[in-house]
Amino acid sequence: MYDVERFGIINTGNPKHADILLITGAINEQSKSVVENLYNQMPDPKVVVAIGACALSGGVFAECYNIMGGVDKAIPVDVYVPGCACKPENIINGVVQALSVLEEKHNKKKNKSL
Repeated sequence: MYDVERFGIINTGNPKHADILLITGAINEQSKSVVENLYNQMPDPKVVVAIGACALSGGVFAECYNIMGGVDKAIPVDVYVPGCACKPENIINGVVQALSVLEEKHNKKKNKSL
């Protein structure tokens, strides 16, 4: 029921082979450069999905001295999946939305090259 492979999704540990990046936590100064580096290694077109309250805004840690806030403070986010903790079906729905955003970006890129 919660199997995303039915949508053609393959989990890969290498950002050079990834089209969609899922972020599930808040961003601090140490993780900002890591997330930016991962984002820059991904081939275009790429889509970022922020999952959960921490990735959207910092969540319960938003007022902490070391938390910058949501992931959109470091990289552009295409799909937001709210919740704390997110239900599996909401995460899958967010990934499916990301697939449609990826297809739109791919079509725009293809039309520009023509």
